[in-house]
Amino acid sequence: MSIDLILEPFQYGFMVRAFIGTGLVAIVAAAVGTFVVLKGLAFMGDAIAHTAFTGIALALLLGISIYVGALFFALLTALGVVFLARVSKVNNDTALAILFTGVFALGIVLLAGSPAFVGDLNSLLLGSVMAIQAQEIILIASMALGLAIALVLFFQHFVFVSFDPVGAEAAGFPVVFFQSFLLVMIALVIVLSIQTVGVVLVVALLITPAATASLLTKRLKLLIVLSSALGLVASFLGLYLAYFFGAPPGATVVLVATLLFGLVLGIQKLRRA
Repeated sequence: MSIDLILEPFQYGFMVRAFIGTGLVAIVAAAVGTFVVLKGLAFMGDAIAHTAFTGIALALLLGISIYVGALFFALLTALGVVFLARVSKVNNDTALAILFTGVFALGIVLLAGSPAFVGDLNSLLLGSVMAIQAQEIILIASMALGLAIALVLFFQHFVFVSFDPVGAEAAGFPVVFFQSFLLVMIALVIVLSIQTVGVVLVVALLITPAATASLLTKRLKLLIVLSSALGLVASFLGLYLAYFFGAPPGATVVLVATLLFGLVLGIQKLRRA
């Protein structure tokens, strides 16, 4: 492959913005996704992504930013689970199911009554990374930087409440606060990723690179670094393939991430055989 062919996508502004935006999202999503995988919060991530759909529908109806609407409902789900589990004494999965189905049903009702917005919602459900604008790159970069700083500053706290919440609570550590903080970070990553891969596939950016990295190492810090690196590789390869083959970019990024997982898993199985 010639250097001109490799650099060809970067001749276009929309592709440069797509690479930058997707790369930033993939790195931070994979890093936060490490805790999603280790804590078994995949269902939580999926639920937050689908309730963000309701926020998008409402934002389009009100004529406000879709990010504002999506973030409101994502945070409502993330924090609502903690509150509902504490108040009603039901377990997290039950509380999540109640919120997930109720809020998603509201989104369906809003969508059914607003046929004019179906096209806009479809692009957000499946992603529209090629449509990322310069101001959105600034927003994505700012949020990604903030999430990365929070992850570094409170890393030990997240580890403590994730792996020994009972011991942490017995020691007087603010477990609920940091559990809620982690859920808020997951919600922010999901909202940040909507433009890139859409509501339907957003959970893959959280889970798949982290799951792949977990096959290679059990050291948490290295796991986060490998997860982010794999997310970045998947985003770049996915966009390259989408450009040259005319495939849907969001779905192609997710497909590459899935293939990387399958490749690593297959190599490990062969080595153990």
